[in-house]
This record gives sequence, structure tokens and C-alpha cells, in this order.
Amino acid sequence: MDFGMPYLLEMHSIEECCALAKELGLRFVELNANFPICQPSILDTAELQQLGRKYELYFTLHIEEECNPFTFNEMVRNAWLKSCRHALHLAVALHMPIVNMHFPHGVYITLPDRKTFLYDLYGDKFHAQLAEFRAMCEDVLSGTSTRITIENTDGWHPHEQRAIEFLLESPVFGLTLDIGHSHGIGDADEPFFRTHEERLIHMHGHDGLGKRNHLALGDGEINLAARFAWAERCHARVVLETKTIETLRASVARLPKYLPDICKKMC
Repeated sequence: MDFGMPYLLEMHSIEECCALAKELGLRFVELNANFPICQPSILDTAELQQLGRKYELYFTLHIEEECNPFTFNEMVRNAWLKSCRHALHLAVALHMPIVNMHFPHGVYITLPDRKTFLYDLYGDKFHAQLAEFRAMCEDVLSGTSTRITIENTDGWHPHEQRAIEFLLESPVFGLTLDIGHSHGIGDADEPFFRTHEERLIHMHGHDGLGKRNHLALGDGEINLAARFAWAERCHARVVLETKTIETLRASVARLPKYLPDICKKMC
């Protein structure tokens, strides 16, 4: 079970991030396309390969949180599909095991008694765009070791669970469990992850307290030992997804306390 770190706001370069990961004994860095410096369109494959060799680590990629390749606006959807395709090609070139994405809720209409999600109401059109996205991912990733994973955020609605199950019918897709996001909504998505446990290949690991998350390990109330044991059983890699250098250092120092015995030997 490999542990890594996210690109942090305090960092001024990807190499600075790699140096910290090496210092802390972490195996990979999750680049985050929300940051200008991590945009796939400007990342230099040769430079990242050199950094990987120099610091003895590898990279994963988190694409933009606002990415929505299912939007009904055809021009915008095509732009997102193009952006995703570029990110996937970069990941393949760098032998990244994971490209992570959030599943977009899309627009909803608030009625007096309920919220109506347009992706649910216009299900046929939504499914067609979902199929287009799946086909694009298969076109780039089939025959490679790179997988695109869907991360939980604030709870998946039934139509979204059905959509994710459709994506998981393809072997190029997997799941990312963000344990803090999950904790903040009472682990409402956990039954879905249990049902599809064989597709859980990535985890965002941090502590949480109520609806607060991204805390250093040990600063919250999550049963971290149980979560990391789950990751180990599924052979999932884990990003220690705190937001500052200080909390990352604290998390690494406390990590052995929460690891299964088989993993403690690696720390």
C-alpha cells in the first residue's frame, strides 16, 4: 500500500513538492489540475519523468473539480472531453496509475417540495453523454495500466449511482474513497463502496470532525485504522490529503499508529 501527498498551496514548484515527499518517505505526488502550475496542457512530460527518477517517486493526477464532460452545452462538453483526453494521454505517457475526478451533480431545480436534478429528469440524454465519455476514456486507456477513478464528495444520488455503475462496467474505471468527505455525510455512500469494493483502488486519507475534514491524522474522530485496513485489503494507494505542510508532517509522523501490522514494517 503506497502513501502519497497532494500538491499543496504552500508549494512554489512541483519539484519542491517532490522533495518534501521524498523527505517524508512518501511514494507519490498527486498533481492537482485546479492549480495553474499543474495544468496538463503545460506539464512537461520529460521534466516530470526526470523528477520521478531524481526523487524516486511517481505521480497521480486530480483533474479539475469543475470538470463536467456531461453538460448539455455541446461546446462546453466538447471542451471538457478534449481537456480530459489530454489529461489521460499525459497520464499514460507518465505511467500514472490513477487519474481522479469528482462526479458532477449538474444543475438542479428547486421546487417547493424537492430538488429535481436535470441529469435525472433528462436521463436518456445524460446517459448518451455518459456513454460518450466512457468511450473516450476506453479509447485512451485500454491496454494501459492507467485508470480513471470517481471520487465521492457530498453524497451520490440514486441516478448518479446508476451512472457510476455504468462507468464501472468498463475496466478502465475505478473508485476513490475520500474518507473525510464520507464521514462528513454520515458515510452515506459507504454501502455503494462496499458493493463495488473490488473497484476501490484509490483513497484520500485525512481525519474529520463532524463536517470538517482534511485534518491531520489523529485530530478528528474517523476510525483511521479501519479505513487503512480497508485500503490495504483492496490494494488501494492512499493520498494523505491534508492542506498544509504542517498537517502533512503530523500525519506522516502519526501514520504507523493506524496501519495494519503488515504495513507497519514499511514505515
